[in-house]
Amino acid sequence: MKYYLIYFLFFISFILGSCKQMTSDDGVLMAAKQFQMDVSHDFVQLIDVRTPEEFDKGHLEHAINIDFKSDNFLNNIEKLNSDKPVYIYCRTGKRSTKSVPYFKKAGFKTIYNLKHGFLGWKSSGLPYKVNN
Repeated sequence: MKYYLIYFLFFISFILGSCKQMTSDDGVLMAAKQFQMDVSHDFVQLIDVRTPEEFDKGHLEHAINIDFKSDNFLNNIEKLNSDKPVYIYCRTGKRSTKSVPYFKKAGFKTIYNLKHGFLGWKSSGLPYKVNN
């Protein structure tokens, strides 16, 4: 009986630990629902690092498109306020993760990265905008 209690407590702590945000050198990875709560304000620095073509097909409201693949990516993010947190995303999370060192080089200290990117956002059924 004692071992069942230990296993149960271990299982519960594992589940609760999985629900928290994950912090790493790649910024703070946030699940879509938490990301949505944080970026629901238009004063948040929300950056979509996908290509303009991808951005036009669907993006988060109030997002600014700064293409990670462009030659002037670093110059463009240096125009942002590095004293404020920045929220970033791409299609699946790979480009946004690769962009984190550039944001750090530009002076950003607090970087939030959407876990599973825009596809994860869409699969969660969250709203987004499409450019005409």
